[in-house]
Amino acid sequence: MNRESLGGGPVTAVVLAANTTARKSAQVKRILIAASILLLASVVAILVFWQRPIAADIYPNEDITVDGTTRNYRLVVPHTLPKPAPIVFAFHGIGDSTESMANYCRLDQLASRNGFLLVYLAARKSMWATVDANADNLDANADVRFFDQLLIHLSNHHEIDRDRVYAVGMSDGASFVQLLAIARSNDIAAIAAYSGSKPRDIGSSENPLPILLVVGANDLASRAMQSDADQYRSDGHVVEFVSVPELGHEWPTRHNTEMWNFLSQHSSAQKR
Repeated sequence: MNRESLGGGPVTAVVLAANTTARKSAQVKRILIAASILLLASVVAILVFWQRPIAADIYPNEDITVDGTTRNYRLVVPHTLPKPAPIVFAFHGIGDSTESMANYCRLDQLASRNGFLLVYLAARKSMWATVDANADNLDANADVRFFDQLLIHLSNHHEIDRDRVYAVGMSDGASFVQLLAIARSNDIAAIAAYSGSKPRDIGSSENPLPILLVVGANDLASRAMQSDADQYRSDGHVVEFVSVPELGHEWPTRHNTEMWNFLSQHSSAQKR
């Protein structure tokens, strides 16, 4: 009798091991296929969620002439608006555009759900006039003038609640909304600044106003914005400082509702 014919011989052991390996391999393949299907379904669900129609009319390429210069903006008008309606002015970061900001901050959806006009302003050469801004003559700042004229223009075409005018910004846009809050403290009810510190040497506003400062804990702007929050409080502003864990220089969309809750509870009428 040769060794191969024995029930517990080496050949039988090899065959059993091969069968076990094959079964395990098939099981792993089934698990991987199931995981892939689940991942694909999740991706499709996310895409459907983000790309579902927004209950608003969007005008992506609007323009207005300010002091002889054509300035561009993107307007979002929700289908359901209170009368008069609050309005949010949004300022993008360096190198961004009105469209790219709309994509990363997801404010169109927020405006549609909560019923406020939303306008994204476009900076000249993708940068706002915050560097070496003349604190003694902010009225002449080209981007402050842009805000002024656009607010007038939109008020002529929409029923806007002038006591509920808000401004939000990202990075360089966040720095600009803080400059704008000082220049137009009588016109703006509250601001939200994301990942951008206060410009240097621009003083303080005549009328302290509510300020929401949001920054990632890993953002290089974090320390400066914490210092800004402390200074604003000492100047009499209502300040909420939010540090988002494990976030860098980004807009945290999961805080959008929190942002609107902060802004919407304030109005210019409360300052009078």
